[in-house]
Amino acid sequence: MRELILTMAWLMIISAVLVFLALRFGLTAGYGRYTNVSRFGLNPKLAWFIQEAPSFFIPVYCLFIGTNYTGHHLTRLFLIHYINRVFVFPFRIRSTTTSPLYIMASAVFFCTYNGFMQGVWNSFYQEEEPALTARHYIGSALYFYGMYINHKADKILFNLRAPGETGYKIPTGWLYEHISCPNYFGEIVEWTGYAIIAWNLPALAFAIFTASNIGPRALSHHAWYKEKFPEYPPHRKALIPFLL
Repeated sequence: MRELILTMAWLMIISAVLVFLALRFGLTAGYGRYTNVSRFGLNPKLAWFIQEAPSFFIPVYCLFIGTNYTGHHLTRLFLIHYINRVFVFPFRIRSTTTSPLYIMASAVFFCTYNGFMQGVWNSFYQEEEPALTARHYIGSALYFYGMYINHKADKILFNLRAPGETGYKIPTGWLYEHISCPNYFGEIVEWTGYAIIAWNLPALAFAIFTASNIGPRALSHHAWYKEKFPEYPPHRKALIPFLL
């Protein structure tokens, strides 16, 4: 099983490269503002819950069957993120645009794949570490700061529109004064921190895939904002303050 998990991690890294190239040079992910409305879709709240659920329930199961103390700590950190993603975030979504079934199915596959990979590795194969080191403190600071950025940025987006209001607006305030997608920036920082704490290949693979997937999406969002809103702040970057 250990070799299987490592193989899965390498496959995720390879797929991250392919996803990055596809999204950066032509393909637009077909969800959110880029969704083509179709009758073959689900309510976005329900779709989000279904697609993210494997990333919560599979690692939870692994907590009960595993024996690795250090790995259990990592899994609990992992689950802090997905408690919000599964049980809080979906019910704050105000969009009524249906989520295409093929997008939801691909997300279910990824969350099942990653939830299994992280949960099994942490429960059985993570190297036991009896004491905390500087690496753990640095990784934890990045993890929780990235989570804070992600949550605060999401809150600003949720509050852009009043209940029942439709259409898009330019988000302002806080990090939105510097970048178009602080929510994505925060998530990349968060999973980079997790990979530093874990210091294993499956966690690194997930961090790489996250950046490769939502990094190009941030660039697409930025270009979309500039095209849709002529008054969009010209100094604002896409993903990384003052840089990108």
